[in-house]
Amino acid sequence: MKQKLVNFLVCPTCRKSVDVKIRKTQGSEIIEGLIKCHECKDNFKITKGIPRFVTDKTKDFVKTEDAFSEKWKKHHKNHQKKDWIDFQRKWFLDRYGWKTLETFNKFLTSKNMILDAGTGIGNSAKFLSTNKNSEVLALDASESIDFAYAKYGKLHNVHFLQADLRQLPFKKNFFDYIYSDQVLHHTKNTGTSFKYLTKFLTTNGHISIYVYNKKAPVREYVDDYIRNKTVKMSVKDCTEFSKQMAYLGKSLSQLKKKIKIPQDIPLLGVKSGEYDVQRFVYWHFLKCFWDESDNLERSVGVNFDWYSPKFAFRHTPQEVKNWFKQTKLKITSFKEIESGISVTGLKK
Repeated sequence: MKQKLVNFLVCPTCRKSVDVKIRKTQGSEIIEGLIKCHECKDNFKITKGIPRFVTDKTKDFVKTEDAFSEKWKKHHKNHQKKDWIDFQRKWFLDRYGWKTLETFNKFLTSKNMILDAGTGIGNSAKFLSTNKNSEVLALDASESIDFAYAKYGKLHNVHFLQADLRQLPFKKNFFDYIYSDQVLHHTKNTGTSFKYLTKFLTTNGHISIYVYNKKAPVREYVDDYIRNKTVKMSVKDCTEFSKQMAYLGKSLSQLKKKIKIPQDIPLLGVKSGEYDVQRFVYWHFLKCFWDESDNLERSVGVNFDWYSPKFAFRHTPQEVKNWFKQTKLKITSFKEIESGISVTGLKK
């Protein structure tokens, strides 16, 4: 934890100012210490270089965060490899309507305080840190934050915190850019979590979110049926099931076959056209992800990401648009794809 981070923090409980008691340092980093609130006297530990603000001990929250902690323990190296980072970066630019990386980086030059709400293993924090005059405050509620800090903690303008995006240790109207990609649908209520985040936006600040899209009705039914069982599994059993789904996806992918649907089938949510067999099954009937680069561990991780967390809500485009309307944010980019909905909005 960099010492200047203390200047940005407030108590997430009462929102009053805090002090830090340093117990161990390493260079310019605070490795061990205690963050103390002046008002409510709550204390938050700093361990392994990371301030720890998560206080929610409810069963459902812990189950969801434990799922991601276990996922990243097994798969963080795979997801920090250059090929995956490059893929995710291109996918991001396409989804949010940025023509080039340069145009996005130019956008970031106007952003001084950036919140990465749900950074995972930190790839997004690195991506958001190109403006060297900005401060990127990257948080995650799971233990993935330890892998993020180990990989990117030395970046001068990036700060990592273990915190719940529903109980932020920052002042309201503090950030001019908030980024929460593939995260909000894993909270107890996607809509209210989004609305809470918008309270931390400055005037003329932007927020970008990605949430799961509702799938075809049979896929939705199967998802609910299977997840009702998998969220109750042990990590070992759910990992094994996720591996089975990966192998199924691989087998379907290796068919290298196309299927033609001559006309729409509205009841099944199927549109006419030509589909790869694996993709057709994947989007309309069953989540069985297989990484096209033939990376088994990464495929297992993506499937586990879906089948293990307690919360994995799906939403319609209109539902997401209503969130922006209710919070009086102007939508500046909106894209719906099979997997999800990516939106950027501006606070006026």
